[in-house]
Amino acid sequence: MKYELYSGAGNDFVMIDNITEGIPFEKQRELTVKLCSENFPQIDGVIFADKPLSENAAVRMNYYNRDGSFGAMCGNGAQCIAMFAYKNGITGKRKFTLEAVDDTYTAEILDDEAVRIGFPEPKEIKTEVRISDEAGKPLNVSYTNVGSDHILVFIDEDINKLFLNCSDMDKLDVDSIGRMLRFHKDFTPRGGNVNFAQVLSDGSIRLRTYERGVERETLACGTGIISTGIIAMMNTGFSSPVKIKVQSGEVLLVNGRLDNGKILDLCLTGSARKIGEGSL
Repeated sequence: MKYELYSGAGNDFVMIDNITEGIPFEKQRELTVKLCSENFPQIDGVIFADKPLSENAAVRMNYYNRDGSFGAMCGNGAQCIAMFAYKNGITGKRKFTLEAVDDTYTAEILDDEAVRIGFPEPKEIKTEVRISDEAGKPLNVSYTNVGSDHILVFIDEDINKLFLNCSDMDKLDVDSIGRMLRFHKDFTPRGGNVNFAQVLSDGSIRLRTYERGVERETLACGTGIISTGIIAMMNTGFSSPVKIKVQSGEVLLVNGRLDNGKILDLCLTGSARKIGEGSL
């Protein structure tokens, strides 16, 4: 089985051309867990480029977290599969439609490394949600569902500084706090990815993310970036595009426009780079 390795702003994936390999859907989860545990301990997940269900789409993304969980959108994965499909001749178009889970997304190859992914309107947005830990200590968060569930914490809010006992993004214990919030009772049964954001002096936003399914901090999370951009535009007065710097050091762009309380024309722009290949 041939594979390629791709990195989307620091999110790393095993990419498999399943139109060629023909691995049945019911075997993909098992293969993902095996690959991640035995061959790729640092990889965030596995992406199968499959034949689309719709005639209007060029490719279907079947994305699995490294623990084998399936059914959530992956923004950086979408950027990677778009570049993978283009460079491997699955599609010859620079702008096309891709499928993921139960939605379709527009993909545009901007240059040899940059990709723009257009998202549909978010399924759910909640701002200023007050939650607490087991001791009753309060925290102010926002929540979005953009095909994947996200909890967002702006660490510089006074109430959040007290909860986190930290206002330094570099010293924040993302794994332990993220794990606690990811399983918080207010977000059961699905839980959520957990994002910690801080507005920088240059007007950009720094972001660190704990990803469910990976169950650790990752260097970037596309749907977390999109979610942060949404809340920044809706709740904190940011204008489009919102510049978001992730833990890998890369800056990604979130574009969108507000219309009667809704956010439309939502898209994510970032990198998708091939970083390796091989066969198993």
